[in-house]
Amino acid sequence: MTRGGQDADGYVLLTLGGVQPFIAASRRTADLWAASQVMSRLCQVAVQAIRRHGGEPVLPSAADSADGLPNRLFAVAPAGHDPALIARSAAVEVRQTWRELAALTFPSPNLDVLSDLDTMPTLRWVSWTPPGPDAASPGHPADPGRTAGPQDAAYARGWAICQAASGARRRVRDFPGYVGRGAQPCSLCGLREGLRKSRGENACRPVPGLPGPPGHPGPGGEPTGLPSTLRVTATERLCPVCAVKRDSQVADTLLGSRAAFPSTATVATAPFRLAVLVALARPGGDADLAAALTEHRLALIDVVGALHDAGAADARVTAGPSPLPVLESAAAEAGGPARGWVRMDGSWSLPDTWQPESLLHEYGLRPAAVDAGARSALSLGCARGRAAVRTLRACLSAADAAGDLDDTDDRDNGVEAAGVRPDGVRPDGVGADEGAATYLALLVQDADGMGRALDPARNPTALGTRAWHESVSRALVEVAGRQSEALEELSGRAVYAGGDDLLGMVPAVHALRAARRCRELFLAEAVGLLRRPSVCSAIVYFHASYPLQDALVRAREALEEAKRRPGKNSLSVVVVRRGGEKAAIVLPWRGRGGAEPTVSLDAVVAAFRGELSPRLVASLHGSRYGIASLAGDGLDYPAEVRRLVARHLAGGAGSEAERYQRSASFTEVIRTVEPPVDRLSVADVESWVDALAIARFLVQEGR
Repeated sequence: MTRGGQDADGYVLLTLGGVQPFIAASRRTADLWAASQVMSRLCQVAVQAIRRHGGEPVLPSAADSADGLPNRLFAVAPAGHDPALIARSAAVEVRQTWRELAALTFPSPNLDVLSDLDTMPTLRWVSWTPPGPDAASPGHPADPGRTAGPQDAAYARGWAICQAASGARRRVRDFPGYVGRGAQPCSLCGLREGLRKSRGENACRPVPGLPGPPGHPGPGGEPTGLPSTLRVTATERLCPVCAVKRDSQVADTLLGSRAAFPSTATVATAPFRLAVLVALARPGGDADLAAALTEHRLALIDVVGALHDAGAADARVTAGPSPLPVLESAAAEAGGPARGWVRMDGSWSLPDTWQPESLLHEYGLRPAAVDAGARSALSLGCARGRAAVRTLRACLSAADAAGDLDDTDDRDNGVEAAGVRPDGVRPDGVGADEGAATYLALLVQDADGMGRALDPARNPTALGTRAWHESVSRALVEVAGRQSEALEELSGRAVYAGGDDLLGMVPAVHALRAARRCRELFLAEAVGLLRRPSVCSAIVYFHASYPLQDALVRAREALEEAKRRPGKNSLSVVVVRRGGEKAAIVLPWRGRGGAEPTVSLDAVVAAFRGELSPRLVASLHGSRYGIASLAGDGLDYPAEVRRLVARHLAGGAGSEAERYQRSASFTEVIRTVEPPVDRLSVADVESWVDALAIARFLVQEGR
């Protein structure tokens, strides 16, 4: 880039690439969380390095915390400072920080490991300094139609030039070639060759004829593979880069007490477990429920002991606080056995987890090779655990039926927001006797056209361009924090939140509310700072045992489907059952009559839980060609829909006029999720059916 006179401000745009692929290449939620935090830390180091070397970060304007930082950084190099030198220095510090983190996993790496580690992170930067002291250019006004000083005009021009140059730089493919060694690819990213814990053909070997780094045995020495401390299955192969994010030492170093992240099962079962804790915290408590919690935890201790005897060194009873703050808070209020019980992984609240064969397989043990005594102890422990889960569910159901949960003192303590009304009944109306849910949701959100929205020509404020950018930066950090808090209140967690983008996990029953709330938080801050702000969101419902990596890929695809809609500003919703995808829709955030799709879907769910039979979904699907034909001819297709609704209403009491009114009311409810087109096609009706199928799914699994 241009290096002009040093008596004018220069500009730097630095990008850390590959963030989303690095995070998405995760099989476990711990991988997901660690990858996100590694990238956040590298972004924080970049911002701090820019400031330390004389630069003035603008987007983001501060990096006191690693949370909520973007991976594209824009900064001003004041007069007298070389912007290229600032960018190079920041890049060096980012790479050094990555090497320090990698050294926790590979303290004495050989040349193969070093070569793989050096493929991360991907750093691109551009810099520009005006060619002379007059930074402003008559052909590049900062804000057309507004009065701007020379300094603001120079900033606006620097922003525009760096944006264009960064786009061009991204198309330059100047990365070093990767030389494979014939091993299996990494099980997570598939980009590099993987290592395994045991020594063998896939272990990383020293390069013949070349000395290894300090601490390496050198040519002819023993091959090295993954550190023995990493938790990997017998079939997993991890490249050195992915091994770093799998290493618990890295997460502990970056996050300390925040290193733990909930499993998919912990998120899915959170509403049920919260209901248990709320019941236990009521005045007088519940002796049977407390005893059930104690028995549940003792059963887990038995199973973990049996697994240890069988050879599973990784089996353990979690000792740290729950990774879901709302559960930890409720357990502290309930006291007694709740404190230990809430720290158990959520999977132990599901009867299917207590299967001896499955547990042995999970820990890489062959049943035939396990001692008979250990197998017997494991079977007895699992039987005890299944019985404890049934007892726990029965106790909670009895507390609901007896009305022991009637109390309104907890309206303001976050319990209601987390999915349990003060009377102890979940707002979805599902009884406690159905047990814990097995489905959860990934929530992805991305602001529409943020690059264009920050164009100086689109500044809607009276601020200068730089001051406006700094205001936007502060607002996005504020939004990120509030979105993270909102997900935690709904028994979920954010993987990353940058204000304009978000990835999080929530229980299935709360996903629609979470999407609505996170969008509202962004719009509340963006209105007045950005012109016509909008977001696209995606919700993917999936089973706790479904491959997380596949769910992440589908969530990203769903978000792209929403962004391809004219005008963007849409919500994509996908249901993935264990047997595969069952329904997918994209609805505008402003639907028929101005209703939000999350509100409309909630209304359909309520209808299916009330008088309207979910069998309507199949009937509407069977009539899709007829409905599309009526719509195409401009005829009264809602009358046919109303006839189908009337056939699926429970109860026939009341006059004919009353029955007609009820069917008309329910027809209007299901039409709120009808595609907003002038004339329905068969594909539109099928999309409508998918929306109703998603509501039916939430009736069955949203608890």
